[in-house]
Amino acid sequence: MTAVWAIFKKELRIYFVSPLAYVFLSVFLFLSGLFFYLGLTVNGEASLRVMLGNLAITMLFVLPMLTMRHFAEEQKAGTFELLMTSPVPLGSLILGKWAASIVLCLLMFLGTLIFPAVLAYYGDPDWGVMATSYLGLILCSFAFCAAGLFASSLTTDQVAAGLAGIIILLPFWLIGSATSFTTNETLRQILESAALLTHLRGFTRGVIDSADLAYFASFSFIFLFLTYRTLESRRWR
Repeated sequence: MTAVWAIFKKELRIYFVSPLAYVFLSVFLFLSGLFFYLGLTVNGEASLRVMLGNLAITMLFVLPMLTMRHFAEEQKAGTFELLMTSPVPLGSLILGKWAASIVLCLLMFLGTLIFPAVLAYYGDPDWGVMATSYLGLILCSFAFCAAGLFASSLTTDQVAAGLAGIIILLPFWLIGSATSFTTNETLRQILESAALLTHLRGFTRGVIDSADLAYFASFSFIFLFLTYRTLESRRWR
């Protein structure tokens, strides 16, 4: 855990000494405010349903760009070999970088809490649905950051890593729409169980299902494991 903490602090420091964290925080909060405004004025809903739903798809494009530098930058700068030969366990290295990205995501979510406060001042929002919706977004951030780390481990180019992360995640988001094009019930169930949107929908309705929790946990674990295997294969080249 000492190694994880050291990597975590280093990565978080890198985020905040560069413009990267501030750019992502600003963009995320601007889009949150825009979606909140559209939900109130266009749809006439005194809720966060529109905002939180749109933030999930926004994260799909933003988070791979947030994690793209983790390993791609190390390889391009020539410090990757030093990391691979350091006494820091590979698992600790991955977990530290992943945790730093997640904390930055939590800070982004923290900034959006002003919108529930506005709703609470002028009305009586459903706090249960709001809490589960935020939980769904947090679990999404776990999964998206894990996939972004995997993409970053595949290349030395940061932009390519960011685009690869989006390409990896996008099918999991769109696959749920494919269920309307198949009449095979077995195939339909498989597509629905693999779709991100299917498992996120329950949280937006105020329902916490163990199957949805297991999905996001498995999604994150699989991509962290793939990252580990990719970096381990590079260590012995």
